Amino acid sequence: MSRTKTRGAAWVGWLISAFLIFGSILLWTERQFVVDALQYQSYTPTPAIASVSQTAGFTNDALFTFYATHPAVQSGNQFNQYCVRQEADSPILGCYASNRIYIFDITDQRLKGIKEVTAAHELLHAEYDRLPESEQRRLQPLLEKAFQAGVTDELAERMRYYEKTEPGETINELHSIVGTEFPTLVPELEKYYARYFKDRKKLVGLHQRVQDTFNSLKVERETLEAELTSLAQKIENDSAQYKAGVESLNSVIQNFNNRAESGEFASQAEFDSARRQLIARSNQLASSRQSILSDIANYNVLRSKHESISNETAGLYKSLDSTLSDVPTI
Repeated sequence: MSRTKTRGAAWVGWLISAFLIFGSILLWTERQFVVDALQYQSYTPTPAIASVSQTAGFTNDALFTFYATHPAVQSGNQFNQYCVRQEADSPILGCYASNRIYIFDITDQRLKGIKEVTAAHELLHAEYDRLPESEQRRLQPLLEKAFQAGVTDELAERMRYYEKTEPGETINELHSIVGTEFPTLVPELEKYYARYFKDRKKLVGLHQRVQDTFNSLKVERETLEAELTSLAQKIENDSAQYKAGVESLNSVIQNFNNRAESGEFASQAEFDSARRQLIARSNQLASSRQSILSDIANYNVLRSKHESISNETAGLYKSLDSTLSDVPTI
């Protein structure tokens, strides 16, 4: 073999080695994308998942990641195998675990939209998991500033829960919460979330609709509680005054009867005048009694309404509880 051929073969070998090394490096740095691509190709969405992703308005890039996690809408017993509740009084509606997204199948029509918001929330966990550390660092101050601008007592309590149950994941949780629940963001964050949602504000609207369902019941219940407390106090006060008035009138009537029997009235006119005064006081007490009875009837109506709203609220919360056993099938 000539030296030229030997040199050419060496170059070919070098190029092949370089290509393999480069390919290995590329495969390593893009390993998550390769895994996602394989997962995406092997996944066929159920009608429920297809509907959720369409209503949530995922972009093509977001849909790629979403389907790569093999998302599933599951009933209680199935859901609880993968999504474990951390505290008894804090139900969870979805989770992102071991590169899979699970969504609890909430069927209550009053909470329409909650599965889409849950899916978007968990998708953002998957997307955050795929961000380079430099991008996570860039987003952190933006997310913290958005949180400070929009924090409520309820959200602050919620973040304390996350800090307790998922230590070190505060920014990850904010990344999902801000993107799906905050109506107004700075342009830089709006541009960022546009990677994942075609219309983020529509998604936030779905979240707000669910929140409004709970909030309206809460406001109505609290208003009724205040009315019941006020009315109960009024009934108690009026009843005490009525009882005192009845005792006083009984005493006056007894005195009137004693005077009449002993002939103490100087004239018929004096007798009639005293009697009219007693009748007026009696009528006033009768009116007070009727008013109290009316207040009691109104109190019972309000109490029944409060009980109905409390039951409705409890029903909503029960629909979020994945720990309730599924109905047995025949």
